[in-house]
Amino acid sequence: MTKGQSQKSPSMSWAQALRDMVVSSINKGQLPIFGLFLVILMLIYKMPEADVSRLVFEILESLRKGEFIAYILLGITGFSWFVHSRSMRKKFSDETKRIGREKSALQSKLAGVKFKSSDHT
Repeated sequence: MTKGQSQKSPSMSWAQALRDMVVSSINKGQLPIFGLFLVILMLIYKMPEADVSRLVFEILESLRKGEFIAYILLGITGFSWFVHSRSMRKKFSDETKRIGREKSALQSKLAGVKFKSSDHT
């Protein structure tokens, strides 16, 4: 590739992007949340345009009055749960790897033979 040419990025269709999001949410245990989000988006998409703008203004007015504080707190709680579960998964994974290394080292020491690692990472 010459200096003036740009590398063309592979294009992705909306179906491939949706598939990747669904697979990722399944892997992370968040499929119900993702499904609820999609249902809400579809309901809003199917609403008449005037009703959507009225809904947005009503939500903003309710937020201004403080009527939606529970939903804001629910969102904060959900986000906090997400961050906590991600950190716990990482800590669990690190601990499992540490225990595996210790076990392998002890097996090699007791057998007097250096075994090949089965760790592929």
